Amino acid sequence: MDLSFLPKLPLTLSYPLLFGVLLIAGMLGGEAARTIRLPRVIGYVLVGFAIAPMASAVNMGPLVEEARIFVDIALGLVLFDLGRRMDLAWMKRDWTLAASGLAESIATFGFVFASLVWLDFPVLQSGLAAAIAMATSPAVLLLAVEDHRADGQVTERALNLVALNSLFASVLVTILLASVHYQVALDLDTAFLHPLYLFAGSLVLGGAVATLARVLARMVEKSPELHFALIVGLVVGAVGIAQALKLSVILALLAFGLFVRNDERRHDLLNVDLGRASRLFYIVLFVITGASLPLSSFETAGWIAIAFVAARAAGKFVGVLTFAPLGGLRLGQAISLGAVLMPMSSLALLLQHDIAKLFPEFGQTLAAVIIASVIIMEIVGPIAVQWGLRHAGETAPLPAVPANAVKA
Repeated sequence: MDLSFLPKLPLTLSYPLLFGVLLIAGMLGGEAARTIRLPRVIGYVLVGFAIAPMASAVNMGPLVEEARIFVDIALGLVLFDLGRRMDLAWMKRDWTLAASGLAESIATFGFVFASLVWLDFPVLQSGLAAAIAMATSPAVLLLAVEDHRADGQVTERALNLVALNSLFASVLVTILLASVHYQVALDLDTAFLHPLYLFAGSLVLGGAVATLARVLARMVEKSPELHFALIVGLVVGAVGIAQALKLSVILALLAFGLFVRNDERRHDLLNVDLGRASRLFYIVLFVITGASLPLSSFETAGWIAIAFVAARAAGKFVGVLTFAPLGGLRLGQAISLGAVLMPMSSLALLLQHDIAKLFPEFGQTLAAVIIASVIIMEIVGPIAVQWGLRHAGETAPLPAVPANAVKA
């Protein structure tokens, strides 16, 4: 009897199966966290921590690694949405908003750089780590804002500050790559041309995709459904082009969102809500992030990671508190805003990954510190955001716990 029509054992794991497993497992983990009043993000990440050893045991590790295409798509959606929320008109009206973003970024860089150098960390790696530390996780903040239906001064300022510090971090890492090039290869031409290519090329790509978005938006019906499909298609396409051209995905997608938001001539593209549909990719993003964070990084980083996290927190609070009185923020609001800027997640890992991909040996020690710090902030960061939004009084009332859940 010919049984060749039957599947061969063991079954081959596929991308759709992996995506489905990660999505369902992450969703269940998020709901478990919500029932005990913790942010859903923590549940997603803890599921990732749990999946990592199981994936290794069943030889699924390479598949998880290759499934980072889902991470790239999710980050593309996050970065576009973040860039789209950067309100340049507000910054023109209120100079303290941009000043706060610059101050908290500079203070974070300075505090982290000084603490790492004091701990005898190499100077150039300290600079790169400090530049990465400037960035707040946009995905954690956007999910928290959506989950808590947050709205108000602190929420809107936080979204703009996160867009600014992500931009500053990306630009500074790009500039510091010139020093890495020179230290590793002593090639002045490459040290100058590569960062220039990354910066200018990424901005041009973001502007070109934004222009294409406006052209296509004028050709189709102005309906939220069609414009949602258009935006998602262009975001995924922009991620692919940036990767193919070896440009910065972060800068390109931030620029795309920024140019779309701040188009003073006309508003062809509808401001559609990406939150609910893109949550599918956000969940998988955090599960894969958790699964890719080796706890062994603490063995290499040790107290350096603790110093990194503490110095970063100090920089965020000092920078925000410096301009809070001038911006009309009360002390309580300023403290809430500082707490909301705490998360550090996949964006930091992407910046670190770009450095490690170019300079594997140079990035090993740097990677250990960044990964160990991200592990800490994957738990502490979402809790800080939740507390900050609630302390500012900008969240919707907590839903009542069902009676049957109490009895259980």
